[in-house]
Amino acid sequence: MKKISVLFWIFSLLLPLSVPAEAPQLLRVAGWGGYADPDRADKTIGYQSFEKRFNVTIAFTPLNNLDDIVSVAESELHYDVYIVSNEGIRLLYDMGLVSPINLDLLPHYQDLHHNLKYSEWAQFDSKLYAIPWAWGPTGLIYDEEAVVNPNSWNLLWDPQYRDKVALWDDPSMIWTTALSLGYKNVYNLTQWQLFNVKNRLLALNNQRVIYYQGDGDELELAMQGKIVAFNSRYNPSARLKAAGKNFAMAIPKEGAVGMFDSYLISKRQDHPEHIDFSHQYINHQISPEIQQEMVRLTGLAPANIETLSLLTREEIHSLHLDDPNYFNRMLLWNQMPRKNLYEQLLEEVRESRKVSQK
Repeated sequence: MKKISVLFWIFSLLLPLSVPAEAPQLLRVAGWGGYADPDRADKTIGYQSFEKRFNVTIAFTPLNNLDDIVSVAESELHYDVYIVSNEGIRLLYDMGLVSPINLDLLPHYQDLHHNLKYSEWAQFDSKLYAIPWAWGPTGLIYDEEAVVNPNSWNLLWDPQYRDKVALWDDPSMIWTTALSLGYKNVYNLTQWQLFNVKNRLLALNNQRVIYYQGDGDELELAMQGKIVAFNSRYNPSARLKAAGKNFAMAIPKEGAVGMFDSYLISKRQDHPEHIDFSHQYINHQISPEIQQEMVRLTGLAPANIETLSLLTREEIHSLHLDDPNYFNRMLLWNQMPRKNLYEQLLEEVRESRKVSQK
């Protein structure tokens, strides 16, 4: 027995050492829920190729408004990357919650849309803090079989579409209504303008407008034939057409608000090496291949102009990427100096809708 033990010991020395595989690092991302992978709400678009290449696991927390993103950013949860719309970039910077970007680690940055690179929205004290990822208007989505060539937001108030229109249940319903009244200062409306907006929304309540929360419930309403028009922060026409519903997006003559979403790196990361992982992840996400995936899943326009070579002519036209001035015609989302008045208006309109439904 002793001889066998000695021989086994000698033989074991000749074998290669068995080293357990290194556990993947965890990269925590928080941001707009629309960027979740369709099959995995806890992962982002493009996660599979990134995880495979870098042995880094993505953990995504989908959120639906800027207030929630800010709350997560200032919590003790130590996220690594945030996906934030343009009006939130300055807010997180002023709160000291984000780190400057090292462009040497982002070779794809130089291929971004010229209106997005080195933007005043993302650059402070000569340092860059945000990397654009997607953009688009909050347009009018309509059923082409029920509505013919709409050119005005006033379509939502047309009595013939009673019970058949929906609004995103957030401040965008105020902005949309303000545009329908001809107001352009949608983020800083006067009290008189807000009064007129409220009355117009109350009139829409009387026509039994549907409010949707996001997360795809507006698509369900459209696919079920319950609505023929709604406002949307992205263009879901391709997804609806794939489901057999002929919807399109229009930018009404009164104009449209719009946004661009960006990646920001948290200053409150647990491990120093996560700075490098965060840059690798962002560079991966703005690559043409992942941008193409994002376009086809969300209906938003890509930040990387090299993505156009991977899109069809129909996709380019539907996103207005063949119109060089399209981006400049959007009223980019902005902070509301008197946000409390907007929130008060929304609550009054919501309460009125509950009463009208009874």
